[in-house]
Amino acid sequence: MATNLKNLSQYGPDEIPSGEGKRIGIVVSEWNQEITTALLEGAVRTLTEHGVREEDIRIAHVPGSFELPLGAQ
Repeated sequence: MATNLKNLSQYGPDEIPSGEGKRIGIVVSEWNQEITTALLEGAVRTLTEHGVREEDIRIAHVPGSFELPLGAQ
């Protein structure tokens, strides 16, 4: 949880375990694409920086927030 004492936008890269060999699924809403596209790009960039191969990241697009749980299934 973010608090006034901890900024979750900053983290120690050395504290993150390697993502090598992991397969990751990301579900992203198409609603408000300006924001969700930037979030998706940041997530993919961070995952690849920590060893996850791009071909091991599966991205599913859904129309809105209501469909996110179904997309995650």
